[in-house]
Amino acid sequence: MSREFSRRAALALTGAFALAACGKQAGAPAGGGTLRYGTVAAGGATAVTDPHGTLFNESDWVRMAALYDVLCVPGENGAVAPRLATAWSSSPDATRWRFELRTDAVFTDGRPVRARDVLYSLRRIASKAAANGARLGTVDIGRSTADGNVLELVTSLPDAELPRTLAGVTFVVPEGTETFDNPVGSGPFKLARADAQGIALVRNDGWWGPRPPLDGLEIRGFADPQALSVAVVSGVIDVAANVSPATAKAAERTGRLAVTSRPAALTYPLLMRLDKAPFDQPRVRQAVKLAVDRQALVDTVLLGYGAVGNDAPGPADPSYPRDLAAPARDVAKARALAGGVSVVLHTTTAYPGMVSTATAVAGQLREAGITVEVRQHPPETYWTQVYTVEPFCVGYTTDLPFPVWARQTALSTAGYNETGWKDPATDRDFATAMATTDPARRAGLLRGIQQRMAAEGGWVVWGSGASLTVAAPPVRNLPSGTGFARIFLDGVWLQG
Repeated sequence: MSREFSRRAALALTGAFALAACGKQAGAPAGGGTLRYGTVAAGGATAVTDPHGTLFNESDWVRMAALYDVLCVPGENGAVAPRLATAWSSSPDATRWRFELRTDAVFTDGRPVRARDVLYSLRRIASKAAANGARLGTVDIGRSTADGNVLELVTSLPDAELPRTLAGVTFVVPEGTETFDNPVGSGPFKLARADAQGIALVRNDGWWGPRPPLDGLEIRGFADPQALSVAVVSGVIDVAANVSPATAKAAERTGRLAVTSRPAALTYPLLMRLDKAPFDQPRVRQAVKLAVDRQALVDTVLLGYGAVGNDAPGPADPSYPRDLAAPARDVAKARALAGGVSVVLHTTTAYPGMVSTATAVAGQLREAGITVEVRQHPPETYWTQVYTVEPFCVGYTTDLPFPVWARQTALSTAGYNETGWKDPATDRDFATAMATTDPARRAGLLRGIQQRMAAEGGWVVWGSGASLTVAAPPVRNLPSGTGFARIFLDGVWLQG
C-alpha cells in the first residue's frame, strides 16, 4: 500500500515490553549504549522531516515516533491507551470529544506542551490531508478548540472510533512550527545528527515518561528487504524490523539471531479493480478467488509464518469475521468461470513477499486456464503510477484498525480506493457503525461490512502473515512481535 499507509503497523498492538539496552559491542551491559535499528525505506526515498505530511517509509514513522509525542497510542485488542492525553470522553452522539492533557510534558526547548500546540499540529495535519491519507478522519479542525490542557475536537459526522483513528499519528510540535530540520518535540529522544546513512538520536532526559535505558538510537532505512537482511546478519545493525520470512528462517537455523513475530500483522492481498476489465465482471473475480491455493501461498510465500485468509480485509481487527470460511479451491469451476481470460499481475520489490506472491499466484491461476503475465515495477514508481491504477496488483497491508483502513481505501470517498469498490450499502452501514457508541454493536456492524467485501469485492486476502523482527546480540529480551514504530509508540519498553 502506498505512502501514508506506512503508519499502519504503528497503530496496532501494544504490550508490556522490556528491551535491554545494547551497544555496538557484544556483551554490553544493560543500561546505556546505542541501539542500531533498521527497517525498509521502500524505493530508497529521501527521508522526510515534516511529521504532518506524507510519511512514505517505515523508517520515517519510527523516527517521528521517537522524536514527537502523540495524543494516544494503540492498546491491547483494539483498545486505545493514553499518552499526552490522560483521558477522553465524547458526547452521546459521538460528535464532540474532550481530551484532557497531561501537565508535565515539555518540548526539548523547555516550553510546556499545551492544548494549543496539539490543536496547531492537528491543523497542519488537516491542511495536508491530500498527502497524508486524511490522517485525522472526521475531525472538523475549524470547529475544534483548545483551552489550557483541554482539547475539544468536533467531528463532521458521528465517529465513535475517533480515538483509534488518532492513535499514534498526531505528532505534536510547538505552535507556529513550520521548519523541521532541527526538530523540537516532546518524545523520548531528540536529534543528535542526520546524514545520508540515517539518523542518530540521543535520550531526551526531559521526557515525562519512564527514563529510556538507551543513551542513543540510530535509525537506518534500507532500500530493499535484501539489504536490510544483509545488514542484520553482518552486524551493521542490531535490530531489523519486518524482515523476509527467508531471513527469519535462516536466523532460526543458525541460532545466532533472535526471531520474534507478531501474528496476523500483514497481508499481500491481490487487488482486482471492479471498475476495469476484466474484473468488472463478477465471474472473473470469482474465478480468481477459486483458483488461488491459499495454503500453498502460506507455505511458500510466508514459509509457514502465517494463516489462511478468508478475503475479509481486517484480520487483526476485533471486528474480523473469524467464523467466515475461506473459499475452497476449485480449479475446474474457476476454469469455467474465467473463460480463458488473460491478465497482467503487477508487483514490486518494495516489501518482502510481494514478488513471490505474484510468481506463485500466476502459476496457480494458469492451472485454471487464466493466462498471467507478471510485471515487476521499481518501488519508486509502484505506489504512485501502478497501485490503484492498474486492474490487477499485489498490495501490502498491515494491521490498521479496520475503520481507518476502510476510510482510506474502501469507502466511496476514500482517497486511495484500492479496488474501485463504491458500494452505497457499505457507505451507509459504515456511517451507522460510526454513530453506534456501543462497542459490541459497532463491531457487529463492521463485521457485516467485511463479510460483504469478502463475498463481492475485489480483495483476495489469501492469508495473514506475521511481522518478523530479527535481532543480534547483545539485544536481550526482545519484545514479542516488535514492529516498526510499535516499540516507540508503546513506550513501555523504554523502562528497561
